[in-house]
Amino acid sequence: MIPNWSAIEASFLNQPHPQQLGELAASLARLKSWCQKNASRELVPVLLSENLLYVNLLQQKSQSNHTELTQLQNLLEDWQQNWVNIYDNPTKTASLAAAAATWSERVLKMSGLLSTAVM
Repeated sequence: MIPNWSAIEASFLNQPHPQQLGELAASLARLKSWCQKNASRELVPVLLSENLLYVNLLQQKSQSNHTELTQLQNLLEDWQQNWVNIYDNPTKTASLAAAAATWSERVLKMSGLLSTAVM
């Protein structure tokens, strides 16, 4: 099944900025999870595309050049271009999962959603 990218984009753009960052963090966490389980040759590229879409939309909306998002974008593009080689190497797949987890945490912190949650 091919994702409806225009519907995903519209839904994403209708969210407030902190929720957009939260959505990106969740997508990165899904990427990590799928790479830790059984890296799916077909699903991981879709998740990489989803993450790239979110990063691109965040960068378009942002007035300033967000260095961290640019770093994440470059990493996601590299993973996407090299997925066939990463998939065939369990060490590289584990490294991708670990990096996705780290980025998920960073983006979630950037969102401020955890600091505004009611305890």
